[in-house]
Amino acid sequence: MLNILRRSLGTGVLTTGYPAVEEVAPPAYRGQLMLDPTRCTGDGACARVCPSQAISVAHDDNGWGWQLDDARCVFCALCVDACPTDALQMSNEFELATHTQSDLLTCVTFRHRAEEQQP
Repeated sequence: MLNILRRSLGTGVLTTGYPAVEEVAPPAYRGQLMLDPTRCTGDGACARVCPSQAISVAHDDNGWGWQLDDARCVFCALCVDACPTDALQMSNEFELATHTQSDLLTCVTFRHRAEEQQP
């Protein structure tokens, strides 16, 4: 028992000061999925490759809707690779805890412009 105590005192501090001291995620960290709405065309490739079905794309007469459920997302980044317009990126955001499940839903609605609807 005394040997364990001596070794632990000799190693020094091995922990960080998080959360009192802000930590930065590593550069290749796959955190929160981010959508650039200016680039999204509603192709739906992201939803087709998602293994956990966290992304859904629904089309109607007026446009389309894109939804991400972070409660289901496994942060694999397959959707980022599949997106033909590079509208999806993984951020370094890792503090995703919340009190309600509705805070984990990201919904974006896209509407067709008036000139695109006319034949």
